[in-house]
Amino acid sequence: MIILFHLVLCIGTVVAQATVSSWVSINGLYPDLCLVLACLAGFLKNEYKGLLMGLTVGLFQDLLSPGGIGLNMILKGLAGSLAGATTHTISTVTVPAVILVTLVLSLVCGLASLIMAYPALDGVETFHAFSRILAPQALYQSVLAAGIFWISHKFRQSVSVVHFSQGR
Repeated sequence: MIILFHLVLCIGTVVAQATVSSWVSINGLYPDLCLVLACLAGFLKNEYKGLLMGLTVGLFQDLLSPGGIGLNMILKGLAGSLAGATTHTISTVTVPAVILVTLVLSLVCGLASLIMAYPALDGVETFHAFSRILAPQALYQSVLAAGIFWISHKFRQSVSVVHFSQGR
């Protein structure tokens, strides 16, 4: 049952990436919801779940969107695994840690995708793309991931608290 839920979540995220992301775009910056999902799986569970979720959502993203097969799967899998590994081995999972780790992972994944898509870019064009597109998009994705993490963390705390009545 949990595998079916993960598959539906991954396919739903890819479909939302293609349809709903235009609604949540800010000034032409579209969030990579698949990267956010992979990172959140690593933050909320562990590096193994982050790797599996990242590989799955990356594979579906590669299959259902134009482009080559394999790049999104590798990048999302590494992002989910590294998100889980860094926050669970170096520090506790807090909102600032989610922001920082997601920001770095988003920048690295975006730069790797840029280099793979446009291998003939020179330094000036790469710097322009990095400063005008990748950095604001990474900041947006890290804030989005932190918001979702904070909401899920508060929800898990409220569900896990057991209230006992003082009946006699």
